[in-house]
Amino acid sequence: MSDLDLGFSMRMDDDAAVPAAPVDMFAVRPDTKGPKTVAVLMFLGALMLAFQAYGDYQLHSAEDLSEAEIDTLLQTPNSQAGDEDEVTVEQYQEFHDAARESGGYLLRAVGLGIAVSLMFIGSILLFRLKPLGAWLNVSGAVIGLGSGVIGSWLVGGAATANLAGPLLLTYEILMYFCGVCMLTCIGLAALPLLNARARLALYPNPEVTVVVNQEE
Repeated sequence: MSDLDLGFSMRMDDDAAVPAAPVDMFAVRPDTKGPKTVAVLMFLGALMLAFQAYGDYQLHSAEDLSEAEIDTLLQTPNSQAGDEDEVTVEQYQEFHDAARESGGYLLRAVGLGIAVSLMFIGSILLFRLKPLGAWLNVSGAVIGLGSGVIGSWLVGGAATANLAGPLLLTYEILMYFCGVCMLTCIGLAALPLLNARARLALYPNPEVTVVVNQEE
């Protein structure tokens, strides 16, 4: 039986070279959306820190809290504590005075205020893809971390000396919670500086040397 003729033939050339992929296929392209997303998140984070800074300033400025305010603050923790761990109005007022004298409220208010200012300016500049904005965000987050943790530690010391029960535990946890939040903020602020595509958007003309080896 003769071979079937389909009208075409195929010939494989062993010496035919496989075309090399274009170099541009593997080039790192700038990412403008990433830094802008970080800028928006940093702006929202700065708003939250601004409320915290204002609250600490009000606490530092208030020499005496009203009995109604203290009763409202103590209602929930005292309902969860035993008789021996209940905090009286006089004890909470002593804690408030000790916290003010320690400078914890003032330190947090001033430190977070500086951090908020840097982060507000930094987020606006970062949204416009200015490298200075990323550095300002990192600086503000670092200042917020230091002032927040130290200020919370001072307030926690006053709480240890005057409070008990769930309310004391709340102030002890607050220091660690503040540290975790600000560390997260530092990591987020540093992303545009660490990511290659984001850095290329902030620094559009880097000096890059590309070496291509082609085998014939």
